[in-house]
Order: sequence, then C-alpha cells, then structure tokens
Amino acid sequence: MADSEISCRQFTNIIARRTEHIEDEILKDITPIGNINGMVEVGTFKPFFGTTQTFDKFNRVAVDQSVAWADVSDADCHGTPCDPDETKLCFGSDRIDYALQTKSFATDLFCYDQMLSMDVAKAHYANAVEQLKDAQQLIIGNRIRTEMFAIAQYKWLAGGGNASGLTPFTYTFTGNHIILTIAGGALPTSKMVVNMLKRRLQTQMLNGAVGKMAKDQPLVLEVMTDMDTIWDLIQGDSNTADKWRFDHFDSGSVEYNKYGWSGRVGNFNLKADIHPMRFQVLANGTLNQVFPYVNTAAGGTFGLKGIVNQAYIDAPIQALFIWHRRAMRQEVLDATQIHPMMPFVPRSFGGKWQFVMDNLTCGTVTVDGVTVPIAVDNSRRNKGKFIADFKFATKPQFPEFAEVFLHLRENACVVEVPPCDDGPVYVTQDYSSECAPCEELTVEHNT
Repeated sequence: MADSEISCRQFTNIIARRTEHIEDEILKDITPIGNINGMVEVGTFKPFFGTTQTFDKFNRVAVDQSVAWADVSDADCHGTPCDPDETKLCFGSDRIDYALQTKSFATDLFCYDQMLSMDVAKAHYANAVEQLKDAQQLIIGNRIRTEMFAIAQYKWLAGGGNASGLTPFTYTFTGNHIILTIAGGALPTSKMVVNMLKRRLQTQMLNGAVGKMAKDQPLVLEVMTDMDTIWDLIQGDSNTADKWRFDHFDSGSVEYNKYGWSGRVGNFNLKADIHPMRFQVLANGTLNQVFPYVNTAAGGTFGLKGIVNQAYIDAPIQALFIWHRRAMRQEVLDATQIHPMMPFVPRSFGGKWQFVMDNLTCGTVTVDGVTVPIAVDNSRRNKGKFIADFKFATKPQFPEFAEVFLHLRENACVVEVPPCDDGPVYVTQDYSSECAPCEELTVEHNT
C-alpha cells in the first residue's frame, strides 16, 4: 500500500470526525417586547377621505372672577331698568389636522427548492415567522414612543439652574426622531428627581388629566421610564417618603397589576419601559437616538444576529414621560372594499406580515442610466417573500396630558469595598479519600 493510501477503517474515521454534528435541539434568542402597544387609544383612519383629517376640540373658558358682586336693590325701578350688569362669556375651539404616514418592510426572497435540501428547514422558518411577529410589535412600540414625544404639549430639560429644576425646550428632528436638535443647543444638566414630577402635578390636575370630577377619581398620573430611574426616584432618593400623596394606595390592587406599574412615588404610578428612548450627544451638540440592539454577522454560514447595543446601555440622556392613555389616538388605515366589481385583496395596514409570490424582483440593474428592478421568473410558484405595510395616523386628542422630560442618566455607580482584614493564612489541604495502607508485618524465624 502506498504512503498516501488509507485503509477503509481510517477513511470512515476521518469522515466521522470531519462531519458537522448539529444537535436536533435548536435554541433562539429571546427578545423582550414589553406592553407599550396597549398604552394608547387605538382606532381606524377613514378610507376614501384623503391623507389628512381635521377635527375640532372645544376649549374651556376662564370665567372672569374679578367682577364684584352687587347688592340687590329693592328701590322702585320705574324709569331705571333693573336689569343686572352682565359679565360676558365667550367660547372657542381648536381645529387640528393630522396626517396618515406609512412605512413598509420586506424579507429577501425564499426559494422552496432550496428549502427542501436545508437541515431542519421547518424549525428555521418557524423561527423566522416568530421573529417577524416580534418585529411588528417593536416597530409599533417605537412609533408610539416617538409620537408621544412629538405631540406632548410640555417638553422639559431636567436642570437649568432655576427653582423648578426644569427648562422648557423646542426641537427639530430628522428621520424617525433619530437626530434631535434642541433650540439654542441646550442639553439637560440633571438626573430626574421626584420633585420635578411634583412640580407638574397641579398643572395636570387642572388640565383635567385625572378627570372632570377629580374628587371622585384616584388622583394618580402615570409615569413611564426605565427600571433604573424608577429605583432612583423611590429607593435611591433618601428624601422620598411619599409625604405628599393625597390619597391611600393599595399596592396589591387589581389596577396596579393590570397596568403593569412597577412602583409608586407620591401621586405617580411608575411603569417600567423595557425600551426607553435614549440618546447620545454628537460632537455638534445634537442628540442621536440609539436603539437597544445592533446587528452583527451571525456565527453560522449566513445572516445577521442582533446583539445588545453597548451604546444604548451607556447612553447619557433618556426620555421620561408623564403618560396618559388618552393623550393621543393611534389610528390604522381601514382597508375596506371599494366596489363588488373590483375585488381588490384587502390587507392589514397594521403591519401584519403576509407571504407574496407575484411580481417578484431581486436586485437592480442600470439601463441607460436608469435603475431598473430585475424581475424574477416565478412560473413554478416556488419563490416568495414576506411583506408588511404600516399606515398609521396619530390623532393628538389631549396633548396637554402628555409631558416628556429629557434627563441625564448613568449606569449604577460601583463603590469598591475592600475586606476589613487580609484574611486567614492559607493552610495546605489534603483531600485524599484513600484509606491508610495496611502496616507491613515483620516475622522472625528461630533457627
């Protein structure tokens, strides 16, 4: 046998060792979703009614209380009309427009013929469908946060050196609230403290945030922030002792658990948001929103995987909300039939994923300077992709009930605590479990 030849037994051994052994059990990343999508009112945007809608909102009028009360006269009113002086009251309303907005997502093409030769293809694509459902929730959740930020009537920077500890701000933004430019280049200078919330309580009560008959309603507002800030507001502030709460609260009540509140300080129920809006400060002073995950190459043969974004963990600025479920109404475009003789396929504009197989394209080509999509032959009906369309409008119902605070944040401070002594002297240990050997016997022989 030549040196380069191997035996059948050696060949079998080499193949067995070089073959990739993949376990039947497949694990998947766990993506926390949260329940922010249920924290606003929802409805439908009228079809066949343009891309904007207008509504009127009746305003309150401040009654003139400065007019003095007049004594009633019993004198003869002959020649002197006894009609009383009247203090006039006026009425008004706001006319507000809001518009329909859209965003669409799609996957790459899937080929059925290739799936047939894939290992555990059913498990892989079942996971893909589950991830698409998670993506729908994350997309809608991020929109709700950014829309509440945009419509909030009161916007504050924590700090500013004034008595209230709060500085109002205005801003402009690009993209989906990705880059924020605050007027005057101002930035927050303080972490969030409980008295900043206390400063806002009376204003919100007078605005009607706790209802028309405040005495018959729980005097409670909702605050949404992250778990660390909740800890800072309650446990981390030694001055916080709920000395300014106006009513009793049973921490085990049904409402407390139903709405997912994580604690309470004063007259504010605190809700932990697992994906709060966070920002890093760019060199030019603008704020850049950062997100909880970033993608990197997957460890397998293809694709991406999302990993926790360290820039999000370390972001120095965060948005806290005084949240109200009636502050805005999230409306989805209603896809209804236009005529029985026009059988368009109705689809969801709430981001529900659907699998499509017609009029597919893959990549582009430039022809005479024009970019043209490359058509895909799908005569065998063996190719397809998932698509999702989102068409939402945000109706600012009671923006005066919503407030957003940009405040400084930091990761938990760690103070090293050394031990009080140098510890004991190390003693050599013997962990042998063997019995002591039998003693050797010495036998004497007499001659």
